[in-house]
Amino acid sequence: MKEGLSSKASFFKLKNAIAKSSDESIKSAFETFLKQPKTYRLEYLQAHFNCAFDGYSFLGQEDSLNQYSTDLLHSFVLSKFSPVEKYPVEFASFLKSEWDSIVKTITSIEQEVISQLQISGLEDFYNTHIGHMASCNYYPAISKNVNEPLRLSKHVDVSLFTVFVYGSANGFSYEDEFGDIKALKVSDHCVVFPGYLLEYLTKGKIKALPHQVNLQKANQERYSFAFFSIPKPKQQMQFGDMNFSSDAYYKAYLNLF
Repeated sequence: MKEGLSSKASFFKLKNAIAKSSDESIKSAFETFLKQPKTYRLEYLQAHFNCAFDGYSFLGQEDSLNQYSTDLLHSFVLSKFSPVEKYPVEFASFLKSEWDSIVKTITSIEQEVISQLQISGLEDFYNTHIGHMASCNYYPAISKNVNEPLRLSKHVDVSLFTVFVYGSANGFSYEDEFGDIKALKVSDHCVVFPGYLLEYLTKGKIKALPHQVNLQKANQERYSFAFFSIPKPKQQMQFGDMNFSSDAYYKAYLNLF
């Protein structure tokens, strides 16, 4: 990762490299969920949660909050904004036994980035208002020809920071400060980059990172697990001269698309 503390930066550099954690538990849970009948999976759509971005989105869905209908993936957003009991039983063990430990690790990573940024009030804002969600993403193998060159369209994330704590997978590309698309090297180390909330709070001084997933080998499936630091739902927040609610921020983000 390269140093990223200026408005032109893409990624944040940590003092110590964070070794890859095992993603076996969350991947196994997600794989098992995806093998269930469609009628079962549809019981867990985002509309059934109605909390932040929690819930399931499927390939081709028209009304997902976190992917376009043309995007070639299934996703499930997890958090503890919703009760654990609302999630499919397949995720119960991960949420009850591993979630808190992983979020603790991610929080320490993000706090290290915040200390490097030296933005007045950001640490207090983070400690008071920020929670975490995880986006489990599955890109199935595509056996037929498709016209869409991307598996996931170019976008910025809703997060303060996005953390790939398990490392970066093949196909992730990002737009640099000159508008050029660059491939991120596959890595078994943690990757951290800014989301739209950091751009929002800094009034554009630090830009969110536009990124996408390229369709490279259509006959190969792909998994990725991204963790997002976002405002906890139903909060009124203040940062500098800004006063806004969580819901207002979510709407501002969704209005980008």
